[in-house]
Amino acid sequence: MKVPMRLAVIVVIGVVAVTVAADARAASADYLEPALRERVETLKRDVAVQPTNSTNAAQRVATLWAWANAYAVNGGYLPVNLTAMVRPGVVEAAVAAAATDAFVRELAMLDEDPAALGTLSSDAGPFEARAFATFEQRYRVGSQSITRGGGIVVARHFMADHGTFQTTDASADNFVSIRCSNTSVRFVADTTSVSGMHGGFRGAAQALMFRVDRGQLNAGDLVTVTYGDRSGGGRGLLMPTFSSDRMPFPLYVMLDASGHQYSLPIQAVQVTGAAVAGVHGFAPSVVRPGEKFEVSVRAEDAFYNRARTPIPAWRVTVNGAPLQDLAAGDGAISLIPDVHFDEPGVYRIAITSADGAITGVANPIVVSADAPRVYWGDTHGHSGFAEGIGTPDRFMTWARDDARLDFVTHSEHDIWMDDFEWQVLKNNVENYSQDGRFVAFLGYEWTTQNLYGGHHNVLFRTPQGRERIATQFYPTLSRLYAGLRAKHDAKDVVVIPHAHQAGDYRMSDPELEPLVEIMSQHGTFEWFGRMYLGHGHQVGFTAASDNHLSQPGYTAPKGQGLSQRGGLGGVLAQARTRDSIFEAMKSLRAYATTGERIVLDVTLNDAVMGQRAPFKRARLMRGRVVGTAPIESITVMKNDRQVWNRDYVTPESDVLADEETFYLSFSSASVPVHPGDNPRGWRPWGGHVEVIGATLASASLTDLTNPDVQHVRIDTANPNRVAFATLTRGDDSSLRLTLRGATADTVVKVNLEPGREFGGAPPVYRQQARVPAAAVELALAELKHGRVQRELSLDAYTDTVSLRRRIANGAMDAQFEFEDEGDVQGDYYYVRVKQVDDALAWSSPIWVGGFPSR
Repeated sequence: MKVPMRLAVIVVIGVVAVTVAADARAASADYLEPALRERVETLKRDVAVQPTNSTNAAQRVATLWAWANAYAVNGGYLPVNLTAMVRPGVVEAAVAAAATDAFVRELAMLDEDPAALGTLSSDAGPFEARAFATFEQRYRVGSQSITRGGGIVVARHFMADHGTFQTTDASADNFVSIRCSNTSVRFVADTTSVSGMHGGFRGAAQALMFRVDRGQLNAGDLVTVTYGDRSGGGRGLLMPTFSSDRMPFPLYVMLDASGHQYSLPIQAVQVTGAAVAGVHGFAPSVVRPGEKFEVSVRAEDAFYNRARTPIPAWRVTVNGAPLQDLAAGDGAISLIPDVHFDEPGVYRIAITSADGAITGVANPIVVSADAPRVYWGDTHGHSGFAEGIGTPDRFMTWARDDARLDFVTHSEHDIWMDDFEWQVLKNNVENYSQDGRFVAFLGYEWTTQNLYGGHHNVLFRTPQGRERIATQFYPTLSRLYAGLRAKHDAKDVVVIPHAHQAGDYRMSDPELEPLVEIMSQHGTFEWFGRMYLGHGHQVGFTAASDNHLSQPGYTAPKGQGLSQRGGLGGVLAQARTRDSIFEAMKSLRAYATTGERIVLDVTLNDAVMGQRAPFKRARLMRGRVVGTAPIESITVMKNDRQVWNRDYVTPESDVLADEETFYLSFSSASVPVHPGDNPRGWRPWGGHVEVIGATLASASLTDLTNPDVQHVRIDTANPNRVAFATLTRGDDSSLRLTLRGATADTVVKVNLEPGREFGGAPPVYRQQARVPAAAVELALAELKHGRVQRELSLDAYTDTVSLRRRIANGAMDAQFEFEDEGDVQGDYYYVRVKQVDDALAWSSPIWVGGFPSR
């Protein structure tokens, strides 16, 4: 084929430029080893001459991967989506040829001329969460000019819930403007498609672009982008609900009309918490009599952030008696050292501001000479190193100081990670860990679609010498297992699948994979753990946050996606040390909660959770639950079916008192319709509730943690009417209603508005469904055993709306026994606990007889 003359000239010039640049570099220090430098220069020349295709892709992608990681280790800023698209181990199905060549050309430009893209700076913040602010980012044009048709792309991170940028009304909020020191340049506001974490994430989304319409930007020109420009009278840009030490406001440069977007480094825009709206305490869950420990008191705003000053004085009590008064001050976190209790029992700490306006509690403390110690951790969370927000240091300090975790894993997605970032994670594990106080485990999230095995978190016992077995090279679950065994000793590895992008429960390596994550901010997925057990795998249960805002262990839900509080994993370990906690995970001495520090102790024939008791026909299960709220029920599951349940809060009498407590509960399953699919999405519930024939004294949501999608508002014109919105995904969400003067004639009417399911990893076999409007009437005359329920069909699913009568103050500490008989080797049992606030806890199973997985 004849090459057009213009293209031929460009190719020749490109080769000459590469040669000159290589000769100049030879005389100076090079960040590439000689052999890799030779490969890189060959790659540049080859791409300039011939596009990447199926015959040359493997070699080119391997070189590009090595080059990109060396560039990152040397301090270079990689194109945002490069590591997610360049996959040397799956060349045949991975990066498109055009994308490969675009990355090569971008790295070549930066390699040969580090000043090509110029510099970006900002000294923005700190700003208060959910306040209005104005700030600038300043871009100094580099050696590469920006010609007509190019410009500046003002993108937004898909998880940042700040105001929506607009350029049409300078007198309104969220106005964004641009100016330039080069007066011959004119910009016009436009849009362009952006993919990845700064766009639609799973597809392209339109982003604001200031396109050069006249003139040309040259080296040294200063371009200033003003966010929340107030010059026209607007209040500024509405800041996100969550605090961060590096809130991303990404900018990209387009050098010309070709459309290629060059990443500029994210600047450190700081956002802090707002005014004090609540308080929470943290303490060890189990201590010995006389053992000294520390209580943390954390002042927080309405969004889980550390509150800004001023911080009020606190009155701290334990079981109603004074413990300590804390003076007003500047620090959101106050510590009470050397607390100890000499007598066994359960101790509950309450915290009240000096004026009585703000109240909170800490987790219950069990003082016992022999109760197993419980340590709390989050094995699955993200920062801005992946598609999340915030720095790795913020991640660690939040885990240690804000959430007061005992252990944590900063488990970034491998598809977003380069070698420099992996080294930072290793360093942080060593720098932040302190046996006896806080343990960090090195890990990452092996990230692929459920078709190839689904998401799995990989944790290492120690950080030294650890190599990530990444999806880019090990693209299927079987290859992950094989790679981990080839590179590491199985005794030093823990693999934990999760249900969001569902792990393949047909496969499990019994030495590598002891636990299954069954709850996170993505939803509640008990079915997922049950599927592993049903396939014969001996696994325990854990929960985690999967938080993406550098908030492990005590999380702020946000928007439609990570929509509920994150979970916690409890382990029964001898000590707060690396080996003790790791061995507890390896041996399944673990349990899961929906984020509350519920103390759960279960034995079966004296075997603890996660263990295998010798075979006996007679089985005696004993347990104790110390809740963070009144306990609604305790359920025993045997071989995937319920065999025992105890209700702790349904009144024994059918006689209605003058004031009664009812829970109006909404429930939806999360199990997929197809065994190879991702979970069903979030089911929205919204509309209004009206009480007929009684007085509605109060209404509140049990789990109101996500103000973006949840609310409760009593109608001022009709106090018996409540507008509400909430959501469920494998769990319940309840309105707590206090009724006065209720009789058998009382009716609770629920009018549900239409909506649509939503969620993270989209289902493949069943698309998110539209939810129709519905009207439900729940009459107290129909109460049976304190409950009346209606079912709502939605194609393959049956969702429920129920009204449950409850005693006002139930037991928060319960012991139980359950006797059973069985002739089958390998029967397994586990316990599910539910509280009246819809919080849940699950023990790991206990097996009777049989043989462990081999």
